[in-house]
Amino acid sequence: MRPLLPRLLLFTLLGIAARSQDPALQEAHQQAKALWSNQGDREGASAKFEHVVAALSPKGKDLADSWRQVLCEALNWLAVLDDRSPAQKARALQNLEAILDLDPDFEIDRSLTPARLQAQFDGLRATRLVKLRLVLQPEGGSLLMDGRPTAPAPSKFVPLGDHVLTYSKPGFAPVEKRLRAEAKDTPSVEFNLVRTSSTLRLHLSPVGTEVLLDGRSLGRAGGSAPADLAPLAAKAGVRLEDLSGPFLVSELKPGRHILEFRAPCHRPKKVAIPEEYTQTFQDVTLEPYGLESSKGALSVSSAWEGGELFLDGTSRGTLPQQLPLCPGTYQLEVRFPSGGFAQTLEIQDGKTLPVLAKPKPRLAFVGSEADPSLPGMARLLQQASTLGGRLTELAYFLRAGEEGPREILARLRAARGAELFLRFAPGREGGPSLDAVVSTPEGEEERLSLRPLEQDPLGALAARLNRFPSLEQNWGGIVVADFPGEKGPWVLQAEEAALRAGLQVNASLQEVNQVPLASAADFRAAVDRAQGESLTIVQGGKTFKVPLTLAPVELPVADPQFSYPAVLATLRLKLLGAKGEAAAQLRFQQALAWMHFRKWEKAVEALREIRMTSLQGVSQGTVEYYTGLCLLRLGTTYIPEAIQAFTQAQRYPRATLFGPDGPSVAPLAKQAVEDQRLN
Repeated sequence: MRPLLPRLLLFTLLGIAARSQDPALQEAHQQAKALWSNQGDREGASAKFEHVVAALSPKGKDLADSWRQVLCEALNWLAVLDDRSPAQKARALQNLEAILDLDPDFEIDRSLTPARLQAQFDGLRATRLVKLRLVLQPEGGSLLMDGRPTAPAPSKFVPLGDHVLTYSKPGFAPVEKRLRAEAKDTPSVEFNLVRTSSTLRLHLSPVGTEVLLDGRSLGRAGGSAPADLAPLAAKAGVRLEDLSGPFLVSELKPGRHILEFRAPCHRPKKVAIPEEYTQTFQDVTLEPYGLESSKGALSVSSAWEGGELFLDGTSRGTLPQQLPLCPGTYQLEVRFPSGGFAQTLEIQDGKTLPVLAKPKPRLAFVGSEADPSLPGMARLLQQASTLGGRLTELAYFLRAGEEGPREILARLRAARGAELFLRFAPGREGGPSLDAVVSTPEGEEERLSLRPLEQDPLGALAARLNRFPSLEQNWGGIVVADFPGEKGPWVLQAEEAALRAGLQVNASLQEVNQVPLASAADFRAAVDRAQGESLTIVQGGKTFKVPLTLAPVELPVADPQFSYPAVLATLRLKLLGAKGEAAAQLRFQQALAWMHFRKWEKAVEALREIRMTSLQGVSQGTVEYYTGLCLLRLGTTYIPEAIQAFTQAQRYPRATLFGPDGPSVAPLAKQAVEDQRLN
């Protein structure tokens, strides 16, 4: 290519993109012709032609045929204009050489080009190129020369030297031939292709429809249909502008074949190809096919305010939302001010999928610190990517980045990007062991040993994360025990409501809700299973109904079936909307969870804020007792305050530990005070 003038370097440095400026570049090309042909403005025309050359030259032979034609025309005009200027005359020959480098078959405009330049051009071509004659049977195929597409014309100019020509056409076996082009030679190459299969040509709507032959994808139909197809488009019930260009299905061997068409938001369509189309090899053009549109909908609402809906990672606005969607699988995420909701959705044609989003603690998987070469590690990571589908109490997200797990963890903690974090780490026992580490933003964490080669290495972790302890139990106001010789559990205590119903203390029970009782365990199991507002009890041959209520129970501590970081995260979320006695009970459970992690100071802070109105069962007396225990854990300095808390606990004679039928707080608190005074 001819060197560009310094004043054109700006265009090259700016990287004028022909593809993104097609209309402007075409207009500049036409304006340049008009400036010279109509106005005789040589300098103005030269500047615009140089603009076109500067924009297109960097791509050279990689340009599309139409743009290579434009570039060659611009060089032809510049050669003529440069030839008229003594200062630029030497560039004219460079322009002609550039044309031959770009397209040896380009023919200069001889009505425009002076005879002297024509002779120079013909002389250059004669010394550098050889005219090749081609016989192409059948016509209408594709020709490659040295691996690059070239026009399948009857004659071509080729550079001196060795060349490889390949001629092909759908439905025929391609043929490759080699030749040596030598000076003053006029070689001839003949191609006669052999038919090997039938072909189908078709147009599809919408543009971009995927075509499958016998289940194998052949690609997508692109381009646009010509205007003469308008009547056939109307017959197919589609608009011409929605119809693709021709899509060719080749290599149709004899036999039965099924075409299938697929496009997003459209119903797939299958078409059987008649066998007669393939029994005798032929080229068949089918009528256009249009796919029917297919739509479903997603309706997402929530009783919690502030939820923002994300679908496949893209925000779709705040809740509630009613979204028309194409059938398919989507990843739904709802981000609340605290907590989140995640679900994999399957939208079906013609149906609306309702989703009620409830904020759950967000568990973010931040990656693995373990040795990636550990046996089964790749399998474990793959299972971690799908863990969210197994979790019912948590919203699960994969959070990846260029940093390591620790850096991702620190970033998410600082941004409050989740309430829980999961990572894989080397086992505490060393060697090839591996741990799943679940932690909170404040640093409470627990480890679960993993064996990657187990059938379900994450099964135990998923089970723990799916369990949240019950914080209430059915309660009929009756305390029972087993006494030797008694037929049924013995009533030790009863609340006023049970006594008013007719229950007798110091007597055994025979039935609860038509279930025979042999022990205190049978009684508790029957009460746990009970539903409704009352218990039907048989005692001494009499039947009466005792009111059934829900009574708070303590969060179990150090129970291996629960994940305590997840318990803490869930309690924090529940506390956000809680008020009154419900908030006090949740705050108490939160203090117990911190006691599990031996966070005595945080537990004391929480316990001191609690004011329960209830006086029996797990109530304010229970809170005072645990306050004293936590203060003792903080050291001897806090013994006076601990004694004060135990003393306060003794003022609640009906308060219990663990649950409504647990041990009384008052005697335990009294003993704790005496123990400290003795010490």
